[in-house]
Amino acid sequence: MFAESIAPLHEYRHPPDRTPSYNESTYYNFTSPGSGVVGWLRIAVQPNRPAGQATALIFLPEGRTLLAFHRVEQTTADTLAVGPIAIEIDEPHRRQRLTFDGPVSVFPEPRVLSDPGPAFRAAPLVGARIDLTVTGNGDSFGTSGEDPANILERSMALGHYEQFIQLAGSLRVDGEEHQIQGGGLRDHSWGPRDWAGPRFYRWISASFDDGSAVMGLQVAQADGTMTRRAALASAGIATEARLGEVALEWTDDGFCRRISCALQGPDSESTLTGTARVPEQFVPLRHHRPQDGTSHGVTRIGYSAYDFELSDGRHGLGIVEVLDRMVDGLPISMTGQDS
Repeated sequence: MFAESIAPLHEYRHPPDRTPSYNESTYYNFTSPGSGVVGWLRIAVQPNRPAGQATALIFLPEGRTLLAFHRVEQTTADTLAVGPIAIEIDEPHRRQRLTFDGPVSVFPEPRVLSDPGPAFRAAPLVGARIDLTVTGNGDSFGTSGEDPANILERSMALGHYEQFIQLAGSLRVDGEEHQIQGGGLRDHSWGPRDWAGPRFYRWISASFDDGSAVMGLQVAQADGTMTRRAALASAGIATEARLGEVALEWTDDGFCRRISCALQGPDSESTLTGTARVPEQFVPLRHHRPQDGTSHGVTRIGYSAYDFELSDGRHGLGIVEVLDRMVDGLPISMTGQDS
């Protein structure tokens, strides 16, 4: 992950190839220990369709979950903006400004999103405004996609980099204001995208009370290959780490209640454990392709806010993205068909 230096030009939109599934995605997650707010914002554009999406997912500490999904048929060339979300690059890989201004749906129990149409129709809508100033917490790491040896998973993206970040700002929702001050992770990827490409993956992002942070990614590829990557941030420096096997404890309906893994950094080893924050807020987002002879059907990404602990005693907050192909309504990892 640290084999390349990511050039400033990769902060911006990239010329698409001719692949119909070409996708360019920019994502920011954040945690705020003081207010308890955890969430993420993402924009994606598919210029060859053309189409674009803007998604915001926010976990409030008392249990409400806020979700907005906005789809457009046209996007403005060279901008990092879709619908209610806009990203301004003040200095590549150093400073950005992130805003959301629009309605969000409110879910006391977000599991209802397993059937998203009726869930959205029944959920109340309230206005929300997010203003965040973002600064890098260490260098960006990943690949520009130009060296095949550095491409992690071809079905998800060719170019893909991440960066630990610090964020400051506010969330205003339904007349209430929540301060956001904490850490997170951002991600930028471009290239052909097939959400059903991997059999499963687990993407861990955790920020700790001393300003340090962890990213861990385990991907089970379609050919059976298992890939693990990890990175650490401390005192404004990002370094590569070694990720051990990722273990999950599932709820009966297939959400990750607890996740654990071993981490080996340049100078230390630790065990990372994440437990879904109480009250549990499990969100099922899905991608579905019609059966066409090559489709894998439904892929689900489960989300929640997690309390994290390292074996050295540090505590933090974060997000785990748990993607699985679905088999008979459950993640493939629960069915015994993941190997």
